[in-house]
This record gives sequence, C-alpha cells and structure tokens, in this order.
Amino acid sequence: MKFTVKIDVKKFIESGNLRTLKTILEDQEPATILEMIEDLPPEEKVIVFRLLPKELAAYVFSELEPDEQTKLLSLFKEDRIRDILSSMDPDDRAELFDEMPANVVKRLISYLAPEDREITMELLNYPPNSAGRLMTPEYVDLEENMSVDEALRHVRETGKNKETIYTLFVIDRTRKLLGTVELKNLIFADPEVKVRDIMKPDPMFVYTTADQEEVAMIMKKYDLLVIPVVDSEERLVGIITIDDIVDVIEEEATEDIYKMASMEMIQTSYFHTSPWDLFRKRVIWLILLLLLESINGNIIKGFEEVLKGMVVVAAFIPTMIDTGGNTGSQISALIIRGFALGELKLKDWWKVLLREAGMGLMMGGVLAAVLFLRAFIISHDLTVNLAVSIALLTVVVYSNILGAALPFLARFLKIDPAMMAGPLLTTVIDVTGIGMYFLIVKMIVG
Repeated sequence: MKFTVKIDVKKFIESGNLRTLKTILEDQEPATILEMIEDLPPEEKVIVFRLLPKELAAYVFSELEPDEQTKLLSLFKEDRIRDILSSMDPDDRAELFDEMPANVVKRLISYLAPEDREITMELLNYPPNSAGRLMTPEYVDLEENMSVDEALRHVRETGKNKETIYTLFVIDRTRKLLGTVELKNLIFADPEVKVRDIMKPDPMFVYTTADQEEVAMIMKKYDLLVIPVVDSEERLVGIITIDDIVDVIEEEATEDIYKMASMEMIQTSYFHTSPWDLFRKRVIWLILLLLLESINGNIIKGFEEVLKGMVVVAAFIPTMIDTGGNTGSQISALIIRGFALGELKLKDWWKVLLREAGMGLMMGGVLAAVLFLRAFIISHDLTVNLAVSIALLTVVVYSNILGAALPFLARFLKIDPAMMAGPLLTTVIDVTGIGMYFLIVKMIVG
C-alpha cells in the first residue's frame, strides 16, 4: 500500500496532473506526505512542496533529514524559502539553522522578518542540547488579575498559531511564572472569577540551561504534556511540548546505542549517510579495539611454557573470553539503564558492587560446575579441569564487578556511562581475563 502511494505520486507528477495531486496532498497528514515523497528525487520533491499550503509545507520540511533540507533549500525559489521559514515553529527553525553551514544560515536569516529573526537568534544563543535551545516562545500567557472572561477572550485573540492552548501559563507583571490553568477548567469556570483563583500554583518548570535529557526525565516522571521554561529569575520565556521530548528520547537512545557499539554518532539515517562517513565513524574505534585486543597475543606468548605442557588449556581460552564478556555486558546494560531511568545514583556504587560481587559468585559457581563436568569431554585430568573451573569462577566474578564499576566510574568522571559498554568493555575483559586464566592455571597445575 505504501509503495503504491509513492508510485501514484510519481505518476501524477510525470503526467502533469498536479491539480488533482494538490487536492490529494492537502487532505493528508504530514507523516503520510513524508512517506509519499521519501524516495522521490529532489527535483520532484520541490514540485510537491510547491503544491502544499505553506503551513503544511513547513511542517513536512521540518521533519526531513538535514541533508535533504539542504538540497531542497538550494532548489527552492526565494519566495518558497521565505514562506516555509516564516511558517515553521521557532524551535524547529532554530534546529534547522543549527544543522546548516554558517554561510547557508546567514542567507536564510536574511529571509526572515525582523521579529522571527530576533526569536531565532535568541534560541540559537542558548547552549546546544539545553532547554533554551529546545523550547518555543509560542505559548499563551495570562495575567493573574484577569477575569476568566478576559482570559478566554485573550486565548481567542492570541492562541490561533500557538504551539498549544490546552495548558495556559499564569504570570505576574514582571512575567514571573505563578501557575498554570487548563483550558478545560477555564471554559467551565465562572466568568467573573479571577485567573489566580483557579490556577494551579507552583507548577513544575525547568531553567533555560537545563540539559534536554533532564527535561525528558522530568516530563516522564510527572507525566507532563508541556513544561514551562524560565530564566534565572524564574520569568517565563518559553515552553517545551511532548513532541519535542519524543525526539529527544529517540536522539538520546540512538546516541547511547552508538556509544555502546563503540561508534561515533551518525546524525542522518542509514541510506542518507555516505559510505565514507560510515567507514570513518566506525574504523577508528575498530583500530583502537584491535590494538587493545592484540595484547592478548603478548599475554599468551608470556605463558608459552604453560601451553607447551598442557595444550588442552588452549581449548578453554574462547570459553573464558566469551563468558567474561557476556557477564560484563549483561550487568553494564542493567547499570546503564538504571542511570538512564534515574533508578541509580552515583552514591549507590558501593551497594551495587557488593550486590554484584555476590551475584558474580552465585553465577560463577553455577557456570564453573557446568564447565567442570563439560571439561571431561576434552580432558580427563581432574586437576586441569578443576583449575579451569576455578579460573572461570574468578573471571565471572571479576567481569561482573568490572561491568558494574565502569559505568559508575564514567558517571563520576562526567562521561556518558554508555561509553563503558559493548566492545570496549568486552575487550578490556578479554585482555585481563586471559591473564587471570593463565595465572590461576599455572598456580594450581604448576
């Protein structure tokens, strides 16, 4: 069905039946239009945007990948660029400019009306990934001394093009945030009652400097659809809505996945990223991990005499490496998730390490017993099998503690804990685990 719609759009363009296509597009949701045009070449996308009403065109444009936006801006006529930019929400426009080269931004800013230009530059002046950069100034505020009747008239006069009118924000004469009022409550209130008498005082808010991840956690914790943003003097300057937070959650999750895979962040989708960029962002980490992993060769060479006397010991090297890596990866994933959801704090480190030391002993004991029995298939030497099993127990306990400790260390050093997971963690465990394995075997067997 999705494929057929795309083909139909292309056929409409090729046949020149643009009037019918325009009628069809005007009735579609922005997300549907995005699906319709995603495989069209840029020249045909320009035609589609020419057919869309400017508000709809602005919304669809704001959802495109940055590289697509850049291509289309180079093909749009000046009037269309001006229409789209002026119709975009201020936060979406700031995000667009943030992704563009400086020379392109300079040209685009010249298309904006003075008021839009001032708002956009104000948002861009806030730190990246902050609440100030994420917020929009498109909200409805009410003065505390307004009557309900005056407030409703104010909403009708100013609310048409605002981001949301379901939650209204009550301020005093200095614009200090006092409370919030739901539109539903305003509609059913006595027209003569003052807004301050029906507002919800002391609302949850964030400062402009708050990190976007912190904002997402607050909105999730308190189940908010919108949150006000205030400056250092608690004056209302903007709001953040749930649609922007969904994007933040996706971005943060994507960033963590890349870090756990030891990759640099890729800003565009897979097919919109060039092979060279994919190669460059992956190969550097792979080289570093290769060099670190190659230390195993030196360790094995250092225990060459042990291997000569007991070749069977080499058969269990993969078991030590894989089991240690798997154990560390499991617990690191649990700890990183705990940090992400706010379930764990830095002060919990000692409780977690004690708990995981015990858990490592339990799991290591079970795995060592299984390996001890399994080892008889390869070797009937009781001493060797016992040494290998004890080594596995030690590696599992060590890996479990290390997998729990490294994310806490990262948090202490103000590094993303996700950096301490995946290939980096397993490589560290591989290198140190092999050394522990040979030392224990040498001590027991001789």
